[in-house]
Amino acid sequence: MTSLVRALVLFVAVLAAPVAFPAEPAPAVPAAPAGLSDSELAAGLKSALGSALENALGKLTQSGGLKLSPPPALAKIEAAVGKTNPAEAGGVSSALSSVAAKLSPQMADLLRESFKNVKIEDAKAVLSGGPDAGTQFLRKAMGATLREKLLPLVKEATASAGVAAKAKDMLSAAGPLAALGGNKGIADLDGYVCDQVINKSFQLLAKEEAALRANPALLTQPLAQKAFALFKK
Repeated sequence: MTSLVRALVLFVAVLAAPVAFPAEPAPAVPAAPAGLSDSELAAGLKSALGSALENALGKLTQSGGLKLSPPPALAKIEAAVGKTNPAEAGGVSSALSSVAAKLSPQMADLLRESFKNVKIEDAKAVLSGGPDAGTQFLRKAMGATLREKLLPLVKEATASAGVAAKAKDMLSAAGPLAALGGNKGIADLDGYVCDQVINKSFQLLAKEEAALRANPALLTQPLAQKAFALFKK
């Protein structure tokens, strides 16, 4: 009888025990891309920025890729003169188009030359920044030298195109309208043009960098692809 009771107790215990079902396999998690050393990140970043730069320069140097405009005060006078004396208007803008055509390949050469000498100390900081962090870094690293080298080329180009002379002729034709600030606009016309060339060049670069960050597969160099892919947001 005792044996029968024990058997019954054991049987009931077995029935009461929770049944263990095999666990469902966890969904596969894609492996994270392998990391890069600091030197590899720097090399990859420079390669990626080099690609962005070449894309930007391709657009800068194409026909009409660089568009320059007169300083705001001169632009207002030019527009006003155009309404009253069309024959005397447009000379400055036309001259600046010639200046842009001459400066765009020169600016491209200066950017390539400056880029070669750029050293990247903290690639992670640049890579983890915004979509144009690399462009901002390059502008900070190259901007002062670029302006120093570009300004003499701007002066040569504007002199050759007669920009200042055309601006003075327009102001003479403007009469009282010149009081809108035309003389102030002429005061540092070369500096204004120089800054405009630099600004527009880096704006193009920023767009190209953002496009490559958004789609690193567009890059052909493996390290460049990996550097942008690791920090893609």
